[in-house]
Amino acid sequence: MNLRTTARGRRHGFTLIELLTVIAIIALLAAILFPVFSTVREQARESNTMSNMHDIYVAARSFQLDEGHFPNVLFGYAMVQTGVNPDTYRPAKPTDTSVLPMDQAVEKFATESGIANYGYLYGEQIKDFSAFTNIDDTVTNKSAVTIAYYPPNSAYAQSYVKNHGGNVDSVVVTWEAPTQDPNSLCTYYGDSDLPDASYASSDGKNYTSTPLPKLFYKMDSMDISPMLDDLGNKVFEADGVTPKYELNYSPNWSHQLYQPVSAAYPLGCDVGANFAPVVNQLKYQNPPRNRTVITWITTHAAVTGNGQILTLLDDGTTIKLHAAQAYSDLPMNYAP
Repeated sequence: MNLRTTARGRRHGFTLIELLTVIAIIALLAAILFPVFSTVREQARESNTMSNMHDIYVAARSFQLDEGHFPNVLFGYAMVQTGVNPDTYRPAKPTDTSVLPMDQAVEKFATESGIANYGYLYGEQIKDFSAFTNIDDTVTNKSAVTIAYYPPNSAYAQSYVKNHGGNVDSVVVTWEAPTQDPNSLCTYYGDSDLPDASYASSDGKNYTSTPLPKLFYKMDSMDISPMLDDLGNKVFEADGVTPKYELNYSPNWSHQLYQPVSAAYPLGCDVGANFAPVVNQLKYQNPPRNRTVITWITTHAAVTGNGQILTLLDDGTTIKLHAAQAYSDLPMNYAP
């Protein structure tokens, strides 16, 4: 037997060192590539959201051209069927136990004035409810509802805390009837889509008791999204577990009718520090479009921690604000 030939022809496997080297290389490549894949995936999801925001912009503008004003809400409120007949609906109350799934919600219900409300984008301008949702949202229950809070930096939250006390991040979005500010001659706007008196007060007989909170679908990311602090961290309810949601869309952040300074109105109504009207609100016919906000979405930042708040302006552009800037500038202090 030729020992030299046999030795040359013998097959052998990888050594332990070689195997460990290959594993280390694979682990290194995975450590490099996985974050890249994650970033690319998140960028694709943000692009999807920006596309949806563009659709919302086009629909809201169409609504404004048709009706002469922007809708009170974009998607609409959480809805229930009254049971009186199959075609009768109303916005949900906290005591309701059976809420329509989001994809079955309607925008049609009778208001206190006796006029049927047809005032939202879903069902008319936009047919697919998913345009109002967010791909990063972890909520999948279409019937899940929540209350919402005014953004801490919003004019109404600041005014409410000044007059009533409390914390600026705890001012609940409630149903409102037209009311007179007892401390001034200025008149607050009420909800033109108020269903009836039972929503504006807990006893249903007058407007002096505590109004009911508005209920939104948790999956509705165009009207509400998770509340974040200035560092981009989620803000929770007192239990430390339930996330707070903040209102991201409103045509009327100040809640006041504009009245210029005069002898009868020495401080004016709905004016800034220099007594100029606060016109960067959608309730005005010609707000400065490049600094008037339609809505914003915190969901990507809340889920991924990337700190990027997608913000839709009245000129149709979508910009990214860092959490700290969004916290200080939204909804009314943004300037390009």
